[in-house]
Amino acid sequence: MIIKEISNIFHASTVLNREQLSFSAASVEALHQWVSSLSIMKLGDSSEALLNAMYEVAALNCSETLRFDLLQVLHPSIENVLIGLEKYFLDQGLSHSDRNEHIIELTTLMRAYFAKIYIDIAHRSSQHLAQHKYAILKFAQNRSFKTARILSSYYALQQLGLLLTQQQMLYSQALPHQWQNIHHLYELAAKNDELLINVNQLQGTHYPVQNILQAYAQVLLLDIFNTHQIRPNEIQALYQCSLDWAKLTQILPRESSLSRYIVDSSKDHAPIYNRKHQEDFKPNVFISTQQLLEHINDTIQNESAYLSSNEKDHLSSALKFHVQNVLGTHSERQYERYEYSAQLQICFTLQTAHFYLSNAKNFDETLQISQNFGFRSETNVQSSIANSSHDATQIQKIKQIDREIKQIYQTQVLDISINGYRIHWSGEAPKNLRTGELVLVSETLQNKWKCAVIRWIKQTVNKSYEVGIEILSQDIYPCAIKVPSEISSFSYQPCLLVQTEQDEHSKLSLILPNLPNFKEQQALYLRFNHQEIKVYLLKSLFITQSFVQFDFELLNDEEQLLIDQFIQQQLNDLNHHDLWDTLK
Repeated sequence: MIIKEISNIFHASTVLNREQLSFSAASVEALHQWVSSLSIMKLGDSSEALLNAMYEVAALNCSETLRFDLLQVLHPSIENVLIGLEKYFLDQGLSHSDRNEHIIELTTLMRAYFAKIYIDIAHRSSQHLAQHKYAILKFAQNRSFKTARILSSYYALQQLGLLLTQQQMLYSQALPHQWQNIHHLYELAAKNDELLINVNQLQGTHYPVQNILQAYAQVLLLDIFNTHQIRPNEIQALYQCSLDWAKLTQILPRESSLSRYIVDSSKDHAPIYNRKHQEDFKPNVFISTQQLLEHINDTIQNESAYLSSNEKDHLSSALKFHVQNVLGTHSERQYERYEYSAQLQICFTLQTAHFYLSNAKNFDETLQISQNFGFRSETNVQSSIANSSHDATQIQKIKQIDREIKQIYQTQVLDISINGYRIHWSGEAPKNLRTGELVLVSETLQNKWKCAVIRWIKQTVNKSYEVGIEILSQDIYPCAIKVPSEISSFSYQPCLLVQTEQDEHSKLSLILPNLPNFKEQQALYLRFNHQEIKVYLLKSLFITQSFVQFDFELLNDEEQLLIDQFIQQQLNDLNHHDLWDTLK
């Protein structure tokens, strides 16, 4: 029942059939007193009380200016409850219990209905002004209605942006008529010349997004950046950054050479890339993101000079890479998909990839070092726990986590392209099924592993998912990297040596964990077998929250022979090794 109610929110009209509120007098002062009593209540009780209050305020037969004032009293408490509810499910990944599903539905209902009341206030205030535009004696009243229309449009867009962010973090789709309402709010403000009115001056607030034009631009940006290729915490970070970036986005009624995205405001559709489109798509809003792209490029070249304090807190190198790719490359698919049916074996994480590529050896075994260096591996964690006062239960728990991480899953391939798969995932989702995760894939267990990355995830029916996997290389070799520290000891990390073909030549790169101590223009030691050679990290080729792929060069070119010999040895070993032995 609640799902049907959510899907109809932006379509169904609200009937004004309530003469008074059941829980308070219909005045600002009385509602303030009622809200203050909610602070001692539990989150579940507060959310139920506030949702019922929203229903009653929405249906109250009163002036829209009073409805706006009443909703403003409820606004901080509703926002606090929604933040509390979101914390329950946003850290769960793709795995949701029935309880969490109910919390998700309640949060979606509250956020969407919250926006809907503001939308209704904006449109009804506009209707009132249209009917009384020649009423000279009601000048002060009309000014109040105009203020209510401006602020309600602004707050509606603010809530619609937060709703869109929540939907993206859950990999779910927009609700029916959600985008149409977003576009109509922009059109309403444009028609009344209210796009640039500063809401902070109207209300004495301090919002970084200062007017309806910027609020609309922010919502458009949130969708543009949602390529289903980033994780929930990165989506949250992008939302925070978009508060600054809305000012750097141009929204125009006419096309220009920089109009990268377009909108047909008559359709219930998000912005699309500006290309040849269907004849029934009549764009009337044109979006330029060039200034924002130049800003991102500037932050990469000279971070300290161009980053705002907000960006310093939220804009990671992986997000810069994502934004730069979205705004700086062609947005259409480069490769056609082809129907294909197969079973695909898949395992997750760089550490697990290193384990299977090393013939089921734990990381410290592959180092072949007897000295007491610092190893950051699961085996070391288990060892340190065993040598401490931890009991057997905790040790067993660590081993159980280790087995879960190294588990191999079987999935169904839906189709393929020249460099990837689209797979279907049903049933319980492991915690590492997330965008940007490094994976190994193989069509059968006898086939050679391929190194790949989860590029995107989309939720489908019955809590199942479609997952896009991009192949990085099928020539991958397990190594280790060490970083000299300030105290003259060393810390090893697993890494992969990747070989790809480029212009008929073999090119090598390194895949490392995405850690702060791995960055461009850095010298490190690459270890394989018993040997270590010094390498210099050059440009980052691919960045996710999980790993970074670096181009690199040798500080001593003569050591290239050692790498060639290592690769040849790995190939020889592979030819004589049955992959089934790895899985025993």
